[in-house]
Amino acid sequence: MINEEKIRQTIASNLVHYRKLNNFKQTYVAEKIGYSDKAISKWERGEAVPDIYVLYALAELYGITVSDLLTEKKLKRLPSSNHNKILVTLLSAGLSWLVATIAFVFLLWFGNGTSWLKRWCYLPFIYAIPISFIICVVFNKLWGKRKYSFFIVSGLVWSVGLALERSFYGYITWAWLFYIICIPLQFLVIFWYLLRKKKQTPYNSSGNQ
Repeated sequence: MINEEKIRQTIASNLVHYRKLNNFKQTYVAEKIGYSDKAISKWERGEAVPDIYVLYALAELYGITVSDLLTEKKLKRLPSSNHNKILVTLLSAGLSWLVATIAFVFLLWFGNGTSWLKRWCYLPFIYAIPISFIICVVFNKLWGKRKYSFFIVSGLVWSVGLALERSFYGYITWAWLFYIICIPLQFLVIFWYLLRKKKQTPYNSSGNQ
């Protein structure tokens, strides 16, 4: 005879385990699968059971199988951890700095005797800053946390302003105005972050599946 309560608690325990194993917040999981965080909380407390389609979406999000969520057994560890994700992000961003270093050496070498070329040979490092932030935006969108988005996008805004100012410095007298343009953009980022923080995207907030 099937023990429904035992199955319910097994699913709840597995949901909690795999979410924490991936360092996900309930709000993040809710946003990814299109339910409210209240529904996630109910499932993890064993007060309700998600349907098979939701279980499939959760399994895919956690990188496991539906069977892993239904079976009471020794919980397996995922091959990829949060540390691996951070390492991949850092290595990808570091690639832009490697390219910047090569470009710097190239410009310095071929700029021998050319004063204007030697003067701007540092620019590859300036350009590497916004490129690194763009890479972080992409990876944070894939597996990061929403709370990091504000700082990453803010860094992107101001680093682009820096790159533009340095590129036109000496050619136009108002190059510093690029920083002024960054101010309203920063306010837009703040408003965007606050709106996303308050936004709820439940398809079924009741949690009754």
